[in-house]
This record gives sequence, structure tokens and C-alpha cells, in this order.
Amino acid sequence: MKLISWAGTIASIIGAFLMAFGVVLTGYIFFAVGSVSWLFVGYTTRDNALMLLNGTFFVANIIGLYRAFVCC
Repeated sequence: MKLISWAGTIASIIGAFLMAFGVVLTGYIFFAVGSVSWLFVGYTTRDNALMLLNGTFFVANIIGLYRAFVCC
């Protein structure tokens, strides 16, 4: 479990810096990986707050990817 939580943390940090530097597609992908990792951790530990937060982040990342590269 520690490996997944650290992978999620590192992916989210990388995603944040990529977005800050304007590398949008890769940034959203890293953010999505981070949120899915933390969503899995929340599910396995039955942490509803963690699941809600990262489920919401994942949906926001998917919407951002769609808006940036498909529709707009």
C-alpha cells in the first residue's frame, strides 16, 4: 500500500509542475494517475473522504483532458 500511495504522491507532484510549465496533456495524465492511485488507497483502507476527494479529482482531470484536446 505504501508503494501505491508514494506513486500517487509523486505522480501528482509531477503533474502539478508539468501543468505549471504548460505541458498540459502530460500534466493531466500524471494527475489522473495520482488520483487513481489515491482512490485505490482510499478504497482499500475504506477512507471515504480520500475516495471522494480523489474520485472528484479524477473526474476533473478527465474533463480537463476532454476540454483541452477534444472539444475546445
